[in-house]
Amino acid sequence: MNYMIIVTGPPYGTQNAITAFLFSKSVLKLNFNISKIFFYASGVYNANCMINLPDNEFNVLNGWISLKKNYNIRLCICPGSAYRRGILSNESSKKIKKHQKIFSSFFRCMTLTELSYSIHTCDRIVQF
Repeated sequence: MNYMIIVTGPPYGTQNAITAFLFSKSVLKLNFNISKIFFYASGVYNANCMINLPDNEFNVLNGWISLKKNYNIRLCICPGSAYRRGILSNESSKKIKKHQKIFSSFFRCMTLTELSYSIHTCDRIVQF
């Protein structure tokens, strides 16, 4: 079974992102496949590499990155949502003359058009 996960909640303040992360881990442990995890609306904050937490708190960004590294999952963010929230890639930050990128290099931009094409290859879509 091939899943696509859509995360619309920020990494902290709601349970959306943590629940999506735990669900994704469970799906993978059951030997199912996750083709992409798409971060939309406030979910793009999950790609913010500027979040700095104390060592004794779970860092959901590191959790997403470990899923990508261990299972070769594509982590995708909506560029429109990211841009509106100040989550900038290297290219965007250079274009508007900001000196620091804000989103992690482990994520890539994927437009809503690309998302709609990707949906056709999935058996299940789960939104958090």
